[in-house]
Amino acid sequence: MLATAPRRQRLVDEPEQLSGTQKVAVLMIAIGLEPATGIFQELTDQEVEKITIEIANMDNITPAVIDAVLQEFYDLMLAKQYVMEGGLDYAKEILKNSRGEKGAKELLRRVEAATEMSAFALFQTADTTQMVQFLQSEHPQVAALILGHLKTDRAAEVLSNLDEELRADVAYRLATMGKTSPEVIKEVEQVIREQMGGLDSDAGTASGGSSAVANILNAATISTERMVLEDLEMRDPDLAEEIKKLMFLFEDILDLDDRVVQKIISEIDKKDLVVALKGSSNELVKKFTNNMSNRASGILIEDMDAMGPVRVKEVEEAQQRIIHRVKQLEELGQISIRKTSGEEMIE
Repeated sequence: MLATAPRRQRLVDEPEQLSGTQKVAVLMIAIGLEPATGIFQELTDQEVEKITIEIANMDNITPAVIDAVLQEFYDLMLAKQYVMEGGLDYAKEILKNSRGEKGAKELLRRVEAATEMSAFALFQTADTTQMVQFLQSEHPQVAALILGHLKTDRAAEVLSNLDEELRADVAYRLATMGKTSPEVIKEVEQVIREQMGGLDSDAGTASGGSSAVANILNAATISTERMVLEDLEMRDPDLAEEIKKLMFLFEDILDLDDRVVQKIISEIDKKDLVVALKGSSNELVKKFTNNMSNRASGILIEDMDAMGPVRVKEVEEAQQRIIHRVKQLEELGQISIRKTSGEEMIE
């Protein structure tokens, strides 16, 4: 007796009865083969298998169901865009005007479910001033925990705007902070929700340590970097030295191979270099001029002399732009700025 092939199910007429996977399956059918293939390439094998099974079981999808699923997807992406562009408060305001307060709240909850947004994620898109005001009134350990959850560039921006005393204390606590238990993180999330608003979500773990602080300081302003390092040197010289070894400072260019310096020179704005070298050591200036043609080095020195006094902030900003470009070149694999010790051996 021949086995009977499984009968494909008729899709329900009410979109609300569909599971999340079924809605994704409807979406993949609606957008067509080529876009769906591109999306599948970004998913895990297990996710692709689940969605494919749902697609195989679907038949006679009504236009009403397709329209409802597409509308829900559009609303979710629009709500997520509002959150990313202007923060949670901005998204709420925009969505309330178009969907009403209840509809806005529901959409934001769906965004949270779709993106696994935790309370800490609110700080990724919140206004910097609002974040700083919140952290200024919190215990430094709480501020350190929150910074440990943020992306490096965002954490650097927030750290740079804190009061100097708190800035140094938070950096020190982050550098000495290990793994934090989920229980403690949930307590901190509750504080965030109560004071800034938020969405319910399970939290993971945050980790600090020397590398976390080094990454943040690399992305922070030069003045913040120097102030924090000076404070750490007074608190814990060994810790400060450990962080420095993990960082790349403008002065570290002095220790780079000449070929690397030549590559850096070719990739940076020469106007930035003129400003960045103002006030630098003679050794660092020579490091650059020795890796330039006689004509180029002569022009550099002339431009530095002709520039006259320059504000410290302008010098620091120029150095920061050069450091940023150096880090980009390293990430692209075009140069190496890894610091080595004299004890390392080459076979």
